[in-house]
Amino acid sequence: MNVTLNIKENTLRKEGRQEYAVVRGEEVVGVVELFNYDPVDMRAEVGLFIKETERGKGYGKAALAELLRHCKETLRLHQVVCDVAVDNLASLRLFERIGFTRCGILKEWTATPQGWTDAVRMQAII
Repeated sequence: MNVTLNIKENTLRKEGRQEYAVVRGEEVVGVVELFNYDPVDMRAEVGLFIKETERGKGYGKAALAELLRHCKETLRLHQVVCDVAVDNLASLRLFERIGFTRCGILKEWTATPQGWTDAVRMQAII
């Protein structure tokens, strides 16, 4: 899978957050982001969004693999973490396939139209 991560402006060290466009050819198919960047403890949180029409095609996996490589080789991070809704089975499987492990449950973490839902805290030591 050939995707690239593009940024307009590097804001990670200044703002603690950076968004990268997930690009296939000339088309943006999603966004992956780092936030809560901590250069002292060498960690950050990661979020991923792929357009609904492009899901299941490998773009999320390719984008996460590239982001983890960037985190390790360029940013010199030790770990990245993410929170995934307990009912988002596709995302849970994706993060596990890329090397994340489950390390906890965050109770009533996200508000939804149906009420509160729990999230799985996941971690990758890179």
